[in-house]
Amino acid sequence: VYMNEEQRQQAVLVAINDLHLHSARWQQAAAQPRLAEALAQLLGPDVELHHTTLHAKPPQVGSPFPLHQDNAFFAHQTPAYADAILHLDDAPEQAGCLRFVPGSHHLGPLTHIREGGAPHLPTDQYRLADTVPAPAQAGDVVFFNLWTIHGSDLNLTPHWRRAVRLGYRNPAN
Repeated sequence: VYMNEEQRQQAVLVAINDLHLHSARWQQAAAQPRLAEALAQLLGPDVELHHTTLHAKPPQVGSPFPLHQDNAFFAHQTPAYADAILHLDDAPEQAGCLRFVPGSHHLGPLTHIREGGAPHLPTDQYRLADTVPAPAQAGDVVFFNLWTIHGSDLNLTPHWRRAVRLGYRNPAN
């Protein structure tokens, strides 16, 4: 529902999982003290790295990502889990910036559709048009809870839109 047929044929989404296991620099970045301090304010004094993933949307054909909760990918029992999205490139709306449903983390974990690709929420009930964009500049970090409904639109710019998701949790979760 986010693309016409021509866009669907060309759409590309690039990802590298566990980036911190492939690069000592990303391992160091994931443990950066200012980042850990911010996460401790959100999760409590004990913070554990859960995963890292590079998400890259190529110019003009960067695929959208339907609305979802990260809990559908990384189920946890409590909301003591936060994603920190580090933007490597500018992410204006035209580049398919992150989009959020404000306050949606209060809904708790929702049932996702699991056929036809990545887990996602029903597109007739959860629409990109009802979200708030979170444009960002290279170097910005956006934090959100794993129950927050979010997604992104196509990258229609002539530039890459790359971001690294760093997932953290309280070790008791």
